[in-house]
Amino acid sequence: MEASAMEDLRSRCKNLKILYVEDDEVTRKYTHSILSEFFDCIDVSSDGKNAYDMFFDAEIAIPQLGISQESQIQKYDLLITDLKIPRLDGISLITKIRKFCKETAIIVTSAHNDVEFLIETIRLGVDGYILKPIELDQFFDSLSSTVEKILLKAQYRAYTNDLKNTIVLQKSALEEQLHTDALTKLPNKYTLDRILEQIQPSEVPTLFLINIDNFTNYNKLYGIEAGNQILKEFSHHFKEVATSLCYDVFRISSNEFAMLRLSTQLDPEKIYEDIAQTLGILNGIEIKVEGLIEKILVHISMGVTFDQENLFKKAFTALDFAKQTNKAFVVYTSNLDETESLANDFYWQDVIADTLNKDNIVPFFQPICDKEKKIIKYEALIRIKTKDKFDQDQYVSPYYFLDISRRTKQYDSLSYRMIEKVFAMMVLYPEMTFSINLSFRDMLNKEIRDFMRSKILEFKNESRAVHLVFEVVESEKVTDYTTIINFLHYIKYDDAPIAIDDFGTGYSNFSHLLELNPVYLKIDGSLVQNLDKDVKSLKLVKGIVSFAHALHVKTIAEYVHKKEIFDLLVEMGVDEFQGYFIGEPCLELQCSH
Repeated sequence: MEASAMEDLRSRCKNLKILYVEDDEVTRKYTHSILSEFFDCIDVSSDGKNAYDMFFDAEIAIPQLGISQESQIQKYDLLITDLKIPRLDGISLITKIRKFCKETAIIVTSAHNDVEFLIETIRLGVDGYILKPIELDQFFDSLSSTVEKILLKAQYRAYTNDLKNTIVLQKSALEEQLHTDALTKLPNKYTLDRILEQIQPSEVPTLFLINIDNFTNYNKLYGIEAGNQILKEFSHHFKEVATSLCYDVFRISSNEFAMLRLSTQLDPEKIYEDIAQTLGILNGIEIKVEGLIEKILVHISMGVTFDQENLFKKAFTALDFAKQTNKAFVVYTSNLDETESLANDFYWQDVIADTLNKDNIVPFFQPICDKEKKIIKYEALIRIKTKDKFDQDQYVSPYYFLDISRRTKQYDSLSYRMIEKVFAMMVLYPEMTFSINLSFRDMLNKEIRDFMRSKILEFKNESRAVHLVFEVVESEKVTDYTTIINFLHYIKYDDAPIAIDDFGTGYSNFSHLLELNPVYLKIDGSLVQNLDKDVKSLKLVKGIVSFAHALHVKTIAEYVHKKEIFDLLVEMGVDEFQGYFIGEPCLELQCSH
């Protein structure tokens, strides 16, 4: 072996600890002298039993406090043993050691080149084999390759340990991210949810849900960075207050925080004291933001509950009510719960979505007749087709779904489909007049406007008359007449006959008639239904009819449900009539009185 290789071997062996076992004293001294050139730490034994005890003691040694690393008992990195040794032969020694230590490298020395011995040593995981008498080149080669394995294993163990430590650190960081809000370092909603899930029957919880009022305005006015500073500063004060009152704190979302305390008994007086103290410190607190001259005064709203079930949901309901009513705090009570109403909204939202998907919007047509009971037009009324509990078709009135559709943003699609189907009927019945209800929302909807414009131009290009009346719902701010005029001009139907619907209730004002110049005025059913019994209604309807006729506006009476009322209206001079006495809303136009 070259000098540079020998020097390299010395540097690699220097910090390794070996156990050398040899019963022949001459060989032992000779080999020990060679090993001493490479290893700083060599233990020597002349028999197998003593060697086993030394190896075992080193393996099980427990590090002692207060003793330097150098003074601690070190495990053996390498065992060099002869096979023919007293008290416990080399094969038996290796067998016993391998039962509890698979890692330590082993080199066997022997004067016998016995195949069975070689096979057994290979089975036991021996790393090197040196024949006696020892030849230095063979010895150094075997030692070099074995030391290389030892160092590679050490590197692998170090790498594995580093990897394990990295995983532990990353797991710890992920755990912190899972349970902690990144901005404020407060426990987050996930942590709160886990705590709420584990509340015991013997524990009485109190939960405050706190919202920073109008927080989005801070972001808009000062920017996101300033908004984050406000949240961090607020969370600091919030934690101080909550901790002083023995509450745990959480950040729930952007500008929502929570305080939770678990007690053994309910103390309403203490809870209200805590509410007062929390609001006293946090509501209107001044927040300083770096780089801003202005004083930021933060105001809060609070929802409180001390029920055990659905704790967070109830606190949120109370908070929502506090914000709606501009109150600093609201304590949850059962009458605040809108669960049933929300469930109804979700049910109809699904029904409407299914209706739109299956194109089950169905127009019903209610006849409108003159005083001779001759049908002169039909009002188109929206229905949706669904299945009842017996899986039979049923047609649902807009009473159940129209308001909900506005809240769930499905109204526009329903209205568009309805108008589309009415135009289809106009093609089938070109001589019949139809009337449809239009809201200001419909008139401002670009898709609806564009569709109606294209259909009306199509009718005109084909020289077909457009027999379509627009009923404007008076309760939807009929004062905005510019919207109606612009709508009619855009759809190329400037001379469209307009009917003011539900006249006589809500926003009714006779001066509106002069501005809009409608063709029809529909007298609201609430004034008509008891006309034969209610003197005030009778006088009011007479006044409406007289005024309308003076302006050359035709009147249509709604809710004409019996002959007596029909006769009274004819006598007053009403022009047209609509109601169950004339005909119910039906799928087919032929349905009439």
